[in-house]
Amino acid sequence: MPYDCHVLTYAKNVADQQGAPIDAGGPTLGPTELFFSTTDRRGVIGLGNSVFTRVSGYALEELTGQPHNIVRHRDMPAGMFRLMWDRLAEGRPVGAFVRNQARNGAAYWVFAAMSPVPGGYVSVRLAPCSQYFGLAEKIYAQARIAEQESSGAGSDRRGVAASGARGLEEALHRYGFPSYDEFMYETLPAEITARGNLVSATSLRPYASGPIAAVLAGTALVDERLEQMVGRLGEYQELCDRLMTAAAQVTDITRRIDRSVAAARDASAGVADEHPGLLNIAQVMGEPMREAAATLHTLRSELDRLRAAVTQLRFRISLASLYNSMVAAFAAEVVDSTAPAHTLKAVPLLCDTTAGGLSGMADQMHEVNAQLSTVARLSERASTALDRFRRFLGQWRLRVLRHKAGPVIGAKLAPIDEEIAVSWEWKELLNSLGGEFLASTITFDFVALDAQLAAIASAAAQCVPD
Repeated sequence: MPYDCHVLTYAKNVADQQGAPIDAGGPTLGPTELFFSTTDRRGVIGLGNSVFTRVSGYALEELTGQPHNIVRHRDMPAGMFRLMWDRLAEGRPVGAFVRNQARNGAAYWVFAAMSPVPGGYVSVRLAPCSQYFGLAEKIYAQARIAEQESSGAGSDRRGVAASGARGLEEALHRYGFPSYDEFMYETLPAEITARGNLVSATSLRPYASGPIAAVLAGTALVDERLEQMVGRLGEYQELCDRLMTAAAQVTDITRRIDRSVAAARDASAGVADEHPGLLNIAQVMGEPMREAAATLHTLRSELDRLRAAVTQLRFRISLASLYNSMVAAFAAEVVDSTAPAHTLKAVPLLCDTTAGGLSGMADQMHEVNAQLSTVARLSERASTALDRFRRFLGQWRLRVLRHKAGPVIGAKLAPIDEEIAVSWEWKELLNSLGGEFLASTITFDFVALDAQLAAIASAAAQCVPD
């Protein structure tokens, strides 16, 4: 179940646990609200929106020109900021749960999605609503412990931050995330999904007219395109999970197949003089068994690659969806006269940032499609090998019946009969899943999306006074 998207609820819970005071009359950030800021390369604030000023308690004039850490909360581990800045410095977007502090001292939580832009960075933040928020607090607590120990050992600020980053990633490992990137790739889509279409629906203004109406209509079209792709990727993840669950049993399958081959050979050896054909079949059936096992092991590693590609693509699309929602929110505020038209000068920046990520999305989609094809091919190969093994096993069992060798072989038949049924089930499962992967190629018109973003930016520019 998603968390209640009320940031003071979060802050109050954390304060109760840690014994820290909190102002119960402090800021709130609703599930449909987004706040926006830009900074230069040094982290100095340039632009902001009305939600940012209201929640932080500062006027925009007070925020502009100030370092963004003016809203930093003392409990945020330095290691988290180290991980964020490292990725931004590499030209990569990043997402993170961040605890901020308002002017009156009240704490509030956000999930921040940040991207590099020419000359600086853009950030859109929203109230945490996914199940990952609670996990973030646990890993941050571990990072703070690591930083306290590092500081006590005499480390400087950079050393403390490095220790915190290591402590944070070590904590993530314990919860099944190989790296912070893997955690980040999961959390942003989860935050977007937890809201459904709340933000987009809240920004609808059917009575708007002129260029501002074109902005809102354009964001609705972009949202629809992106939502369709996110839905498809969710289906792929489910498909991956199903096949991964099957492939995770490779060790057990291999052991069982190997056991059935050994049992057939052992049983055949006892009647080799009377029925030499049984031993010949038992010896030959080992080859497709080994091929099936090797292919299943390869399938597991390729599934890992496919899951990683799908996860990264979902992150990129979710980021584009969030920035598109921010554009719609800017336009809605102008229509409602709660923000001046000049705030729309942030819209082209958001559109350009989204458009700049399209090539990365296209590359990632190509990787997903290539992996879908590879997994389908491997599934078919494993299925074919299992079918060959099953046929050999079936031939062996028929010869046992034909030669009336069952009474001599006795109890050794039981595990072999069991594997005949199991290998058939596995063949059918791999055939079914492989066929689904083969039919799951993604198609998306990136040219049309780029043109739509350009149209939105152009319409927004018409609304900004000279």
